[in-house]
Amino acid sequence: MKKIYISFLTLILLTVIFGTVTYAWITIATVNNIEGMYLTASTGDELQISTDGYHFSTSLGEEELLDIFEDQSLKDVTTVDGIHFYRGGLNPISEATPNKDFLSFELWFRTTTKERYVYLVNDVSDLMSYDITMQGTYFISKGVEWTSNVDFLYDDEDIVRTGETRTYYAKDSMRIGFQEVIDGPYDQRNEDDLKTIIYDPSGNQNRGYGKAIGAYNYFLTTQMTQITLPQEKPYTIYELTQIAEDNPYQALDNQSLITELQPTGFYDQDGNEIYQSKVIINIWIEGWDADAFNAVLKDYIKIQLQFKNLKIAMV
Repeated sequence: MKKIYISFLTLILLTVIFGTVTYAWITIATVNNIEGMYLTASTGDELQISTDGYHFSTSLGEEELLDIFEDQSLKDVTTVDGIHFYRGGLNPISEATPNKDFLSFELWFRTTTKERYVYLVNDVSDLMSYDITMQGTYFISKGVEWTSNVDFLYDDEDIVRTGETRTYYAKDSMRIGFQEVIDGPYDQRNEDDLKTIIYDPSGNQNRGYGKAIGAYNYFLTTQMTQITLPQEKPYTIYELTQIAEDNPYQALDNQSLITELQPTGFYDQDGNEIYQSKVIINIWIEGWDADAFNAVLKDYIKIQLQFKNLKIAMV
């Protein structure tokens, strides 16, 4: 069985297995299994996490997460809003099913500090290699060598020739989305006030969603069927929020702001009010990504997510 293994370290998913990822969301992927997970926070006691909204800690063990993710599967899907996911391509468009076609789980954050905005921070991908670890957010994969059977347009000024061997990376077609949702009766926000963001960890906007290069061009070159690129593009971030050098609790921008913690009316043993919020985290292979090649099926990926609660940037 063809598999891609993914491990999460700071937010760690161990041996998450993906099945077939095919040419630019052109054909249906093979159903696959998620075999095991481990989730932990690297934020200390200032920010705690939970998968049920009741039992909070700074780490969650593999056995706890197996109850959520056991026997789940992923396929290549697409979304323009980070909320509604679809399958399709050459097949009839249909709504994708969470934890059947893509990975989806709920995560609660809470704090008693005055920093009440949670961000995804500290992208260290460029400093990483597959065999080392460090604090921060990173998306790393070993890569898979693949020899093309045709000439195709890999990039605007880059043609892959027949018989040419290159290394391709599964991480480049990954997406992670964060969707705020109302959390219980104390959360007084309106639906219009809630945030949803999509993060493309490759950081390469030129090889992102619905491009006429890469996997899409390969498909056109090798198949007799024409398929139209999508006109509507999802709003996607490619960089994470920067933190002030002279104040480690001050955000300089709000690009990767995930959620605003809300007052609950409950207090800890020291009399500090607890602020809490809930997000849905979606993880998928974007079928319309230029790097969604079939060649990456056997790649190994490590993904680490670092969250930090900060003061919001006044921009």
